[in-house]
Amino acid sequence: MFTVDFWEKAWQEAVAEDEKAETGKSAAEAWNLRAGSYEADTGQERVKEALAFLDSYGVLAGKLTVLDLGCGPGVFTVALAERGHRVVAVDPAEKMLERLESKLAVRPELKPLVRLVQADWVPLRLDEYGWERHFDLVFASMTPAVRDAVTLRKAMQASAGCVYLSRFAGPRLQPSVESVWSQFRDKPYYRQSLDIFYPMNWLYAGGWRPVSHFSRWEREHRQRVEEAAAAILDVLAMRLEADGRVAAAVEEYVGSRARDGYFAERKGATAGMLLWDVGKKILPLARKS
Repeated sequence: MFTVDFWEKAWQEAVAEDEKAETGKSAAEAWNLRAGSYEADTGQERVKEALAFLDSYGVLAGKLTVLDLGCGPGVFTVALAERGHRVVAVDPAEKMLERLESKLAVRPELKPLVRLVQADWVPLRLDEYGWERHFDLVFASMTPAVRDAVTLRKAMQASAGCVYLSRFAGPRLQPSVESVWSQFRDKPYYRQSLDIFYPMNWLYAGGWRPVSHFSRWEREHRQRVEEAAAAILDVLAMRLEADGRVAAAVEEYVGSRARDGYFAERKGATAGMLLWDVGKKILPLARKS
């Protein structure tokens, strides 16, 4: 239990178990499907909390070169560039990068600080990009790009300083998704292999001592019926073939619970954040001025 091999094997077994429910979509296909609704799930409060966590250890002091791994629509890329950091934003999904490009189009002062790279992290070779020990900070927020010990090790090899990783800590509260999903799969929707549990223990067993922060958000989410159905279907389509049967199940679920043209449900999650120095230094809290 205190060995890297133990946790690497446990993590890989969780990946294999989760993959039994997958549709075989590529990362780009899956995230292109979610490009329209994903950003609403990444609120500014989450951005502020992540940056405050990094600030509490002085990680963002100075001007850094940052790899935003699995950048999505770029909410963290923009926030980091606003601080004056140079950011390489990597994502396999063209539509996610298009959303980031549209943000930069209205922020011309940030464009010189951001480089967009459309690439899938899983097969990516660091030597082909010249990224070995290239970045001051590798930033990976809620991204399935870091899916196992191999892809996490690659993220660490790209860093000359620190790595930030955030994941869910336990299942999300999303009754609609879980209810419809259960009609088509006999396993929970939640992918256990993407929980913070595995990288945290893998790192500890390997001699790193990541600092951590956990936060919980929960709120009533209210949308028009059409928007709610589309958003739920987008989430399910990440792991199911969103055919007519799935769409009908979503419409039935939303329609039976809608009131006055709106659908509401309580959604929430606990997020875990890890931060560590790749050289195994213990990160001290920053002094407050």
